Amino acid sequence: MNRLLSTTGLLLALTLGQTSFSWSQPTGSSTDSVPREKQSAAHVLTKLPIRLYGDYLLIAEGSIGNMHKLNFLLDTGACPSIVDQKIAHDLKLAEQLGRVNLWSKSVQTRQVVIPSLGLGPVHVESLPALAEDLSFLQKALGFKVHAIVGLDVLRKSSFTINYRTKEILFGSPENLTYSVPFETDTPVVTVRMGFQDRRLRMVVDSGGPDLTLFGSRMLGSIGLPILGTETVADAGGTFQRKKVRIPKLYIGNETVGAQIAFVVDDRKDSGDDFDGVLGVRGLQFWKVAFDFENRRFSWELAVVGSTMTVGIYDDV
Repeated sequence: MNRLLSTTGLLLALTLGQTSFSWSQPTGSSTDSVPREKQSAAHVLTKLPIRLYGDYLLIAEGSIGNMHKLNFLLDTGACPSIVDQKIAHDLKLAEQLGRVNLWSKSVQTRQVVIPSLGLGPVHVESLPALAEDLSFLQKALGFKVHAIVGLDVLRKSSFTINYRTKEILFGSPENLTYSVPFETDTPVVTVRMGFQDRRLRMVVDSGGPDLTLFGSRMLGSIGLPILGTETVADAGGTFQRKKVRIPKLYIGNETVGAQIAFVVDDRKDSGDDFDGVLGVRGLQFWKVAFDFENRRFSWELAVVGSTMTVGIYDDV
């Protein structure tokens, strides 16, 4: 697979002036009353405060090498992770040129190896990553983002994202109301999704605000009402996407009802084994969990009174 799996560049298409930031207060582990030596590593829970932007983008503090208190954007739809080029230069990391595909074009990138990266209880040594100019995020968000931490790091532990309490909880997730199995978990997590007679495999993306379908995967007419066309931007430039309405959407064997989605005329990559991106804000989740031990994605809906029913898939 050669596509750069990150939709964070779509930040440039968002309205940036109306949303404030907030941090959760640091809290102790929910297992503090249990002697640590008696806990298995999988059940030791560690809470890390996160900062929210636009009700979905996650910012947490972490470290790279001997640099601490860095701002990391946590993006489950990104792989590999991306470090700001200034950090790479300051650490004198050796760079190797390469190319990756964005939505509609191929761009040159620099590949590096980060000596070490720390995020809460997760520590990774010798992490292959991309070095890119992330100043566009500073312009969009109003503060410096030192790295985009993707699933190559986050999959080192199961975790739960709680958007209401503004924290990420590392360790075995609690049982949430709705749950579906992973289709794949490498390089990113995908789940089954469907509408009408279509069966899709979608990347679960905390760094993307929308439900996005790749036009190259939609054989024939998509058969959905088109609500309009808009121009957005990523790191490779501007492109257009069609806004459509899906009357009834399924995730795994769960029905989530009518949803707005976007169709992009992407650059087809035969190495991709997925059909689009499932942005968590688009479906109004308030809590999501990635359970890598049991290979399941779980969630709670933020919409009061929303009804989930058995859908068209067998949960196997």
